[in-house]
Amino acid sequence: MGSNTQIQRTSHKIPGFDPYNDAHVLAVEKKISDEAGVGFKVSSFDPDTETVTFERIRTVTEVSSERGSTRLIATLRTDAKPSDGDREAARLEHANPGYTMTQYEPHLMRGVLEQLSEEVVRCRSAVANALSVKPWDVQVSERSGGGFDLRLPKSYMPSKHDEKLTEVAENVVGAPGWYVDVSPRALSAQIIPGQPPTFPEAIPYPFDEKIPDRATDRRAWAQLPMGQILPERADAASPRFALDLESGPHTAINGVSGAGKTVTISAAIFGALARGMQLAIVDLPSKKVDFLWAKKFCAPGFWGCDSLEASVTTMGLIYDEGQRRAEILERHGAVKASELPPSEQFPPIFVVVDELTGLLLPEEVPKISKEDPIRIEAEQINSDKARLKRFIKKTAAELRFVDTKLLLSTQVASQNTGITPDLRTNLQNKVLLGAKPTDGNRRLALNDPSMVPRIPENVANDKVARLGVGVFETEAEPGVFKSFYADFREYERRLTAMGVPTCDSPAPSKAQISQYTGGETFEDAGQQLPDDDPWNGRRVPKAASDRVYSEDGTELRGAAAAARAGRQSSA
Repeated sequence: MGSNTQIQRTSHKIPGFDPYNDAHVLAVEKKISDEAGVGFKVSSFDPDTETVTFERIRTVTEVSSERGSTRLIATLRTDAKPSDGDREAARLEHANPGYTMTQYEPHLMRGVLEQLSEEVVRCRSAVANALSVKPWDVQVSERSGGGFDLRLPKSYMPSKHDEKLTEVAENVVGAPGWYVDVSPRALSAQIIPGQPPTFPEAIPYPFDEKIPDRATDRRAWAQLPMGQILPERADAASPRFALDLESGPHTAINGVSGAGKTVTISAAIFGALARGMQLAIVDLPSKKVDFLWAKKFCAPGFWGCDSLEASVTTMGLIYDEGQRRAEILERHGAVKASELPPSEQFPPIFVVVDELTGLLLPEEVPKISKEDPIRIEAEQINSDKARLKRFIKKTAAELRFVDTKLLLSTQVASQNTGITPDLRTNLQNKVLLGAKPTDGNRRLALNDPSMVPRIPENVANDKVARLGVGVFETEAEPGVFKSFYADFREYERRLTAMGVPTCDSPAPSKAQISQYTGGETFEDAGQQLPDDDPWNGRRVPKAASDRVYSEDGTELRGAAAAARAGRQSSA
């Protein structure tokens, strides 16, 4: 280490200068100091040329071979203040090309300059901006193995700054997959290169995991395995995504066609059945093929997929069963099912309602004669849909404490498609499937989209990794996940091997359909039909003698037919 004293001079022509007037001399020295830097004093005056020479003494200390670079310790201006850092940095760096001021110590009247690479300078500037401090408040050096070592200022706060530091690592000095490892107590950090996390082509369902015992660990038992969560880093383990049906019994699954709803819902169905829950499935007849593998595992009356009337009936049966269970709770003075004595416990009912929009969206009623069969049919459909919606909403709102668990699935969860706000608010768990959902779909499907991460581009653009991918929002946390996968035949085989109860005729009976929809059944007409009745309790064409027609020859049905028949019989 060595030091040397330098005398800096500057000369200026100052007409009328009076070296014997102290006030004049001080004024001239101040003016020159403002222009050329603090510390200049008059040293000589040539009256012939009216030239004044000013001098100041500066001391520069050099320290070499530290971190393989040269450091300079420069004396600051005598009046330098903490707020003058930008001015001093610009002055010193201009006077010492290739050096950057890395420390500013006005109380010691010195600044430290170092030779830094362009990458380090850029990283230092980005980190300082993220922490809202000056660049010299952050110390940055190149890290062995790539990336950067950081020394952080005392103002660093993990909750305030970690997300911003990650943005610097991923988007400024590195790439997706780079991460920040911070030691808050030591005020040190590393920006470390890495690869972005992703998913494999398929994640097998964890069939070999032991199911917790309901009696001894009800909360663990109620966790339905759904998939794996995308970890923060590629080298980290993937956490489990599970539906916690104890704290959040009702779930909404949204996603466009092909997003992986047959996959995700099937995993939930298997988990529920494997835990001894009763299964109910409600779906459009045209879509029921997706769950035919699970039909025989539905409880009696709980396969509501063969017709709209069957869907209404299944939900009606579930709601009434919930009322029966509520009466049991009341008799025992219990608030929820888990408080009942073991002898009075009943199995939870896991209700899957798929294609909710198709089931609830009203038909357009044509503005034609009230007796026209087309209008009558549309009105009847809407009446049944209104009944179905009422049962679903009341089940969601009233039956969570009697161990009824709803899983509602649709493509778009909006009020225009039948998903009203009062229904959405009773669905604690939200799942949105699909690699690239629109902002509109995120707003409709999630409670607070701003708190739910988006699917990273490396996953969304990977044709293999993005299969079965989505985001979730539960009462515990949000995240990105990929559904467990198994062939439906494997689900069916394993459930059979486990001895899960089956039912030969899980669809609602004709009498039950009549009870919940007010529709005519075959029994009402005194007809005996085979067991494989394709109408499943719905009305069948009447005999010719039973048909009723309007004056223009149009066949009438329902209330219009009854009114017409009454007028004819009284005529």
